[in-house]
Amino acid sequence: MNETESQEKSVKFLHLYEISRAIQRVQLVDELCPIIIKKMSLVWSQDDHFFPLIEIHDKCYKSDNFPYPLASKFSAPILIDGKNCGQVSLFYKDISFIKWSENEDAIYLQNIANDIAFRLQREQAADAQVLLLQDAQSIENAVGQHVGLAITNTSGKINYASKKFCSISGYSAEELLGQDYRVIHSAFYCEDSSKTLWDTISNGMVWKGSLKNCTPEGFFYWIEATLVPIVDATQFSGKYVVIWMDATTYKQSAEKMQAQIKELVRSNSELEQFAYVVTHDLQEPLRAINGFVQMLRKYSDHQLDERANTLISHVVSGTDRMQALIADLLTYAQIDGNQALVEVDCEKLLNNVLTDLLVVINECNAVITHEKLPIVKGIPFQLIQLFNNLINNALKFRREQPPKIHIGIEENLVEWVFSVADNGIGIEEQYLERIFKVFQRLHTRREYVGTGIGLSICKKVVEYHHGKIWINSQPNVGSTVYFTVPKSIEVLL
Repeated sequence: MNETESQEKSVKFLHLYEISRAIQRVQLVDELCPIIIKKMSLVWSQDDHFFPLIEIHDKCYKSDNFPYPLASKFSAPILIDGKNCGQVSLFYKDISFIKWSENEDAIYLQNIANDIAFRLQREQAADAQVLLLQDAQSIENAVGQHVGLAITNTSGKINYASKKFCSISGYSAEELLGQDYRVIHSAFYCEDSSKTLWDTISNGMVWKGSLKNCTPEGFFYWIEATLVPIVDATQFSGKYVVIWMDATTYKQSAEKMQAQIKELVRSNSELEQFAYVVTHDLQEPLRAINGFVQMLRKYSDHQLDERANTLISHVVSGTDRMQALIADLLTYAQIDGNQALVEVDCEKLLNNVLTDLLVVINECNAVITHEKLPIVKGIPFQLIQLFNNLINNALKFRREQPPKIHIGIEENLVEWVFSVADNGIGIEEQYLERIFKVFQRLHTRREYVGTGIGLSICKKVVEYHHGKIWINSQPNVGSTVYFTVPKSIEVLL
């Protein structure tokens, strides 16, 4: 190698070194590529016969004096994870003026391409990291609208507290940062609970629970808290993330509801006692009135005229109706859902009801049929009242022909559907909802006796069994009353 060639090689190495330094110094590929183009023109400065060009995706970097078109070139691909993202090229017009060594120049060109690929990969990773951080910030902002977030170090000192966390606790970020996490716990947080919490998270496990704390101003608040230890690789780092969800409104509503339920239970208990006392106290004077009137008729019958006897009959009839009404009211008041649920064989229960109604059934020549009824979870006495009232109504509200009554049963996945169908007088559609209300009568007492409470008792019984009751009817054709009973105890609860 002569002195000229040695000098040219030294100049080439110098400019290649400057390219290497530029790659290390300049961060952005868009700023780096023009510098590399300029330096490449100096590396291969053979009478201006080389024209460098860098292509990355849809971008192209070249010198200002780049002539078009040029087809001949030396090039090296820019590869990232085996994928071609562009190329570094040296174009030339005439090969006869070119000095090119595959053992040196081709390697130099490929090294430049590799360095650009490395820089491009780092830039893409940085861009991805920026996007990831932006997404994380967006997620944090979205989550921060609903929950409070905090991060503590190994000693429980708070390193970070979100705006929502500060808002819930009543402390500012300046008051919380660097403070022990226990500073925000009130006296409602007992030592045993504290020990359980710290034992759990110190072993690298997640702790969840409800906490009642107090703000610096003295206002109490409830939170649903989750403490998640931060695990580095396979071991607990000693840090943990605190997630708070404000549960104050929910807890206050729940406490208010519990108080209302307690008050409702007390009120219902007093109402039942009141109803029992009132009905019992009313029964006695009615019995006395009825007894005295009957005695008056017995001992003064020969002295009373027809009008007096008629008036006595009205008094007796009125007291009988009043006694029946009071008895039904007492029955209605005594129905409740607090009695124990047991297995009830509806087949046996229905047969007992039909036996009790045998006299009435025979009097009107009724024909009663039924399908095989199931065993359900229920309150026996209430179910007896239910079947008794429904069959009684079907017998009472009959047409001239003998009553025909059928008790049917169907089922679905969660409940039994009972039906009591008759061929009676039926009900007009506008009255179908009204008949389940207390004291609602569609006929006068001269037409049909009764107190107007029977179907109200049925509705109350069904609802206490967590079922539904409804009726389909057509005047002068008949009615069908449907009611449901859940299959499982879980549904009832």
